[in-house]
Amino acid sequence: MNKVQTPNPRSIEPAPAYENGHQITRDLLRHIELQLDRMMRPDCKDLRWTNVRAVNLINAQLSEVAALLDETNGVRN
Repeated sequence: MNKVQTPNPRSIEPAPAYENGHQITRDLLRHIELQLDRMMRPDCKDLRWTNVRAVNLINAQLSEVAALLDETNGVRN
């Protein structure tokens, strides 16, 4: 199979993709904050251990995200 060669390939810059990804991240954070505000309060009579498990799973995943951000930004804890 022959590769197709482009006569003058254009250089692709990372800035537009990074900016788009950064905006998506901010949108997701706003969505997460809104959903957290809608979660049950500790004094809710319908609170169950499944809710505790869910919040612990959320915290574990957010901890991974925080660690990745720290690594990306060169922050040491």
